[in-house]
This record gives sequence, structure tokens and C-alpha cells, in this order.
Amino acid sequence: MRKLVLAIALCSIVSTQAVAFNTSKVSTIAYEQDTKGDKYAILVQSIKNLRSSIMTGSEIKKANPKADFQIVIMGQMVQELNNKELRAELDAADKAGVKLVVCEFALKVYGVTLNDLPLYFIGTPNAHKYMFQLNENKYNTLSI
Repeated sequence: MRKLVLAIALCSIVSTQAVAFNTSKVSTIAYEQDTKGDKYAILVQSIKNLRSSIMTGSEIKKANPKADFQIVIMGQMVQELNNKELRAELDAADKAGVKLVVCEFALKVYGVTLNDLPLYFIGTPNAHKYMFQLNENKYNTLSI
């Protein structure tokens, strides 16, 4: 019985140290966020992902003003692009130099026109095809 208790205690100590070691590795990696490229695009379909993409794009443009950062917007969320609460964030993205591209097919499906949106929005007939074209042009792309 005594050997069993000692064995459990030893396992507990070893696993605690292993967890502490792995945690310290993760926190080190979390701070390595420099980017080396200069062409980025993110395809988004929700307001939550749009907001995080605007934040990311603004950070990248601040670190590298010459970077091309595009957010390609598609799906039902195009109906929300005139939301007054969202407008300040969209304006800030434009001011930071983030390009906002919207799928014209989605606009048509959901009854929105490009003229309904702020002037800084760029239309593309098909968001998926546009992302393929960006990939062919060596953009770092992400769909969320």
C-alpha cells in the first residue's frame, strides 16, 4: 500500500512538471507574431470573424504599411454591412488601408447593392473565384 501511495505521488509530481513545461512553451510561441509576407486575404462570413479580421489587418498594416491586406466578405452577413454599430469599425479598417471586398453574388441574393455600401467597398462577382485568383497571385489566404 505504501509503495502504491509513493508511486501515485511520484506520477503526480512528474505530470505537474510536464504540464508546467508545456505551458511555458505555449506562452513563448504565443508572442511570436511577426509576419514576413506582404500579401494577405481573409474570406469571412460572419460579423464576429469580420471584426477579428479587421483587427488583424490593422495590426499587419501598422507593422508593414506596404502590405496588401484584403478582407473578402460573402454570405448572408452582407445584409449587416450598413449596421451603424459596425460602421465605425469598417471606417477604421479603410483608414488603416485594409481593402474591403464584397461578393456581388451575395449582395444580389440578399437584396443589397454595392451602391448601398460605403464607397470604399470593392465588388467582386464571385468571392470564391476571387480567393482562388489571390492564391494564384501568391497571397497568404485564410477562410474563416
